[in-house]
Amino acid sequence: MTPRTQQRWARRRKLVSSLLIMFLALACAPAKVRAGPAPPDGRCYLIDTDVEIDDVRAVGMLARTGRVAAVVVTEGISRTPEGVGALREVLRRGGQDGIPVIRGASPNPKWPEQLGPDLQTWRANAERLNHLLEAPIPAADPPTADIAEALRPMLAACRRISVLVIGPWTSFLRYAAEVLERVDRIIAQGRPYPDELTGQPEGFNCRYDLDSCFATFDLLVGRQQRADRRVRTAWVDIPNGLERCRTAEPGVDDNGRQLYAFRPVPEWIEALAQEKHMAPVIAAMLRANPEGWEKTSLWDDLAALYLLRPDVFAARGGHQQPCVSAATIRDMLTTALAADLPRWAAIR
Repeated sequence: MTPRTQQRWARRRKLVSSLLIMFLALACAPAKVRAGPAPPDGRCYLIDTDVEIDDVRAVGMLARTGRVAAVVVTEGISRTPEGVGALREVLRRGGQDGIPVIRGASPNPKWPEQLGPDLQTWRANAERLNHLLEAPIPAADPPTADIAEALRPMLAACRRISVLVIGPWTSFLRYAAEVLERVDRIIAQGRPYPDELTGQPEGFNCRYDLDSCFATFDLLVGRQQRADRRVRTAWVDIPNGLERCRTAEPGVDDNGRQLYAFRPVPEWIEALAQEKHMAPVIAAMLRANPEGWEKTSLWDDLAALYLLRPDVFAARGGHQQPCVSAATIRDMLTTALAADLPRWAAIR
């Protein structure tokens, strides 16, 4: 081989090496977040979640509306890298991977140490999508330095924003000032803490970051009292007694013991598996580990459904609860997960 040929091959090897390095860098780089087209009427959803199994179902329902401008993953049941990775995988499998999913904030101080073992069990299950995944797939995205700035291009075309909070309130406080002037309503799972039976915060989303929960409640109550701007805020929960709404499926009995009403059931999961779009993906997740949802309810599912069908809910104290049977609710969830656009796209 002549010196010139050796030089030519050396240049080729160098070029191939450079291209390989570039390809590997692109493959391992964090996914770029792109804003999708806004709905024609400019009404968008912004979802804030900690990616528990019911959160995944809720996001899957709203993904079919074409209105989800962005999803923020806040640390709670899932950590942010693992939560982002899990949710992106679900959306990819359901054909909705164009929805931007970004890393949100982590609270400080952390969840109380004495509850650590329970949290680790819940977290291990959620980050693997109820064992649908062999192992968590943490996103390579670095922590989001400024959540409000990251959301700005995604929400730029949104004239009205409905915020669904189904995780701790840590991230919300980071972007609230950026979006509140365009927010027409905020939907949260659970109930405002003064309406809890004990008068203290009881729900996981609040207790995981108490400081943010209290600060958010004060912010929203104060804002609703302003004459120039009113943000409707609704807390949505399962029924917590036999009263109201023509249902005999309370969430707790007379002694306060949880009954896990409005819950997933095997028949519903089999029905989902026979549908299309997001429905079979959710069915596969639930089938993977029945023990992962055995003692759960349709908590975040109901909060998401409230955005689509507020007419089937009624106020009970400071929260909204469904006024139809659990079987009817599950049918509505199936329709949303399997919807052909724009069937569920209208805001009521």
